[in-house]
Amino acid sequence: MTSTPTVSTSQTPPRPRTSVASAGIATLALIASTTALLLGPTEKYALIFPPPWVTLVAVGLLACSYLAARTSPAGLPATVLGWAAAVFFLGGSGGVVLDAFRAFFLVTGIPAGDFDRVDWPGAVARTVSLLAALVAVHHTWRMRAATLRAADVETSAGTRRVLAWAAVVLVIPYPLLKLVWWAQALANPALAEQNMFPGMELLAFGAALVLVLLMLSSRTPPLLGSVLLTGGWVASMALLSMGFLMVFGMLAQLSGLASGAVPFSSDGAAMMVLCVYGTWLMLGVVVLAATLQLMDRRRRTA
Repeated sequence: MTSTPTVSTSQTPPRPRTSVASAGIATLALIASTTALLLGPTEKYALIFPPPWVTLVAVGLLACSYLAARTSPAGLPATVLGWAAAVFFLGGSGGVVLDAFRAFFLVTGIPAGDFDRVDWPGAVARTVSLLAALVAVHHTWRMRAATLRAADVETSAGTRRVLAWAAVVLVIPYPLLKLVWWAQALANPALAEQNMFPGMELLAFGAALVLVLLMLSSRTPPLLGSVLLTGGWVASMALLSMGFLMVFGMLAQLSGLASGAVPFSSDGAAMMVLCVYGTWLMLGVVVLAATLQLMDRRRRTA
């Protein structure tokens, strides 16, 4: 009696499926961003966001990454183009978190003044661009992992330690700034009612720190893996989108392509924007790095 040999596919990620998914999302991003570009912002708040053509650049970069991967899978050109596409997709998604807050107030009917008005063509384009960024990152990382052995993708203990300490440092500035503003408002009766205790900020950044530490820990129960991965992708994409909103938004404002809200004649205002959004951007990179190393670890043990 002969047994049929089995071929293990645990070391080869489903690259065709990933490519089809990313190509489909990129096509939707192309359509949505072109529509938003033709219609223009329908609400004034969206004027300060990066223009929709940033996403069109990302689509072109991702297409070039696919072409480069056909001749040299996981080669340097394909990988660099893939990461560049992800960055531009994130830039094109800048402002989607604010769109989500506005949509929340619109749907719930909670009184929020003009904050319940949504630039729907732009919001849809930014949402699809954020999804395209996630798929582009996943595709580029899996493309790299396809040519590596399981041992080659293991994150060292030293790297995990650096990421953990980086997360500790980066979750402090923004909540601390909000606490300072709150304390200053308490000393000024005219501002006391306009500045609430930053409980949500403390909770959100505290949760981000716990998420990173759990993803980096080797003692985390495997059953939490899928939950942590989902949380890592959501948190990293949100933080990176807000961070690149600053990068692409300020570049668009300096070049005259967008009506920015930062008065560059004021060093204090520009520095404040850089400090706030810069820490969000760096924290997003840390959360994404922790997410990718957890994905690699689960792949090794699959």
